[in-house]
Amino acid sequence: MDQKVTLTATPLITVVIGWTLLSMLLISLIVALTHELPGYIAGIPVWFAVILLIRRQKRNQLIQSAILFILGASGLAIGVYNGVDNRYLIKALEANQLIIAMLISVSFLRIVATRSIQTDEQLPSGRKAMLRTLLGTHLIGAVINISSIMIVGDRLSAQRPLTSLQGLTLLRAFSICACWSPFFAAMGVVLISAPGAQLSTLMLYGLPTALIALLLSAWQIGRHPDAAQARGYPMHFGALWMPLLLAILVIIAHHYLPQQSVITLVTLIAILFTLTYLLLLQPRNCFRLLKNHIHEGLAKLGSEITLFLAAAVLASGVAALLESMQIRLAPDHFTAPEACLTLLALVGLALIGMHPVTSAILAGSILMPSVGDPNLLGITLLLSWSIGVGLSPFSGVQLNLQSRYGISAIALMKLNRIYGPVMIATGFGVIWGYVILTHLD
Repeated sequence: MDQKVTLTATPLITVVIGWTLLSMLLISLIVALTHELPGYIAGIPVWFAVILLIRRQKRNQLIQSAILFILGASGLAIGVYNGVDNRYLIKALEANQLIIAMLISVSFLRIVATRSIQTDEQLPSGRKAMLRTLLGTHLIGAVINISSIMIVGDRLSAQRPLTSLQGLTLLRAFSICACWSPFFAAMGVVLISAPGAQLSTLMLYGLPTALIALLLSAWQIGRHPDAAQARGYPMHFGALWMPLLLAILVIIAHHYLPQQSVITLVTLIAILFTLTYLLLLQPRNCFRLLKNHIHEGLAKLGSEITLFLAAAVLASGVAALLESMQIRLAPDHFTAPEACLTLLALVGLALIGMHPVTSAILAGSILMPSVGDPNLLGITLLLSWSIGVGLSPFSGVQLNLQSRYGISAIALMKLNRIYGPVMIATGFGVIWGYVILTHLD
């Protein structure tokens, strides 16, 4: 009954945004699966939705997206004036529609996830409980992204404020996902920014890196003086089966359908999985749950969608500007030393507030002309995304922890003083290891 009241009270503009984004998801899948329509057709609903979303966004997020859009539009204007063809305008119109479609599709998994992990069970405490929280939140976050932080964080802070140790646990659990998860926005951006990179290769090097980061985090969390009394989240198989199953489904689908991009497979599997789950296990509530998410849940993606669109405009504008002025910023070759410098530069940009979406897309557009092995660039971008998000006080997850739960940015920076240098060194080792192993082959 409460659900019906909520649906009735939903503002009309939110409903329109939700159905617009759903139509964009369907068009994007048609474009990707049939190749009968140009990609910019799927981008048009994104532009319309972002116009409707402008007044619903926080001021600082809107300013960031506006700056990217203005810079990109200026580059496009200069490029067109200097005679570049219209492919960059079309690329801007596409609005990163493949990534946005994946973001929308994966958001439906929240319907399943929230029903699987919500519980009134008493919160466990102690070092083992914190370590289970780290691993469990990591696996959940690998599928439903930043929603995992809010689901787990809200439960942990229901009776008392979140501690810095609990905040660090959630931060690490989330940021490490970027190393390997095919359902994470990072993977979608990287596969587009480094055309030709293989999901299997990226996961092959990303999973061991994630394991090192999790072990380092577990060691740090376990030896913290507050660990013995800290309260964790009650993790069960019911909360963890979904991310494991979905990852297996993506790998199998990619094996049998190699002609389809991983982003398309993730998008398709996420929405089909949600529909199958609801039809089999929630047949009476299926339509109501889907409708509620379309009317209310999709509009909450506004800041991410706007940022992806602005990043698409910026990348198109920079590419058009560089071509029109015949400027080449890429090195002659992209090997291990250049990859390590790129990793350092992107982590540095994250520390001063640049969103990893923007830096990854920009790095890809600038470096790809020099890249002989796109997997090397892909690994570098994933590592920089994960490390940058974990270290930067300006990253979305850290801002969420600061504003929603009152976690001190300074406290997190102090707790990251060992993690940062160790993970950067680990990133260097992974890059050199990949280069050495591929050369041996």
